[in-house]
Amino acid sequence: MNVPFVFGATSYVIEAGLLENLLWLSRPDMTLPIGEMQLVLFETPEISNIPSHKEVSDLASAAQARGMAFTVHLPGSIALGSPERAIRAASVELFKRTVGVTQALKPICWTLHAPLPSGEDASIYIARAEDALAPLLSEFDSPRELAIENVQPVFGAEGQIIEDLDTSVAIDIGHLICSGQDVWGFIEHWAGRCLNMHIHGCHDGRDHESLAFLPEGFMAELLHRVSQIPALRTVTMEVFGVPDFESSSRAVAQSLGSTHDMPDMRARAGGA
Repeated sequence: MNVPFVFGATSYVIEAGLLENLLWLSRPDMTLPIGEMQLVLFETPEISNIPSHKEVSDLASAAQARGMAFTVHLPGSIALGSPERAIRAASVELFKRTVGVTQALKPICWTLHAPLPSGEDASIYIARAEDALAPLLSEFDSPRELAIENVQPVFGAEGQIIEDLDTSVAIDIGHLICSGQDVWGFIEHWAGRCLNMHIHGCHDGRDHESLAFLPEGFMAELLHRVSQIPALRTVTMEVFGVPDFESSSRAVAQSLGSTHDMPDMRARAGGA
């Protein structure tokens, strides 16, 4: 099977920094050629892995030399729809700082979590989130460079924000499976806005497990269906650690049924 997109992995496959993971993932002897790395970024009062401008410069140089592209997963602590003004203000600052420092990487997209809090009135939440997010879209060349991810069983509020602000969507297949949603129906509805898709398995109620846990035949059917999405540029294996990465790579390679030429695979992502 030939596919018109590249496969990606997270920046937390080996226990090392962002650059070290990029160099490891771009090795020519991989079971599945990797053409994109998702920068999984976070910031708490105790710790942050948001890269410096120097680190970004090093990442950009290494990626260019190896034909790798990036997606950027914005910190999960960003809460633009929070009812607390101070949290919204801090989230806006963190959003702008993270996007600003990573723009030099020319990511395929930046991914944002915007889940509706439990018990929150959807219309009020949407109004707050859009009020905070709309001005931030000027940070991008197009609002479609921002992809809002499905992280909950119900995607109503987030879907409304996507349509109101004309952003992209990051379709997370693992989240759909783990919560028992209609995977094919979700893909059909949102395919036109999807630049980046996340895939991972579900085991004993846990997500972000190896793709080896997917039902037999599911991966081949998924790859067949998403190959028809014109906008899709990368499918990211959102797993962490070498064992899950390697077993996931084997699962995808077996579903593809053939070996891809690495330079061609990486060129499809558009470079970094």
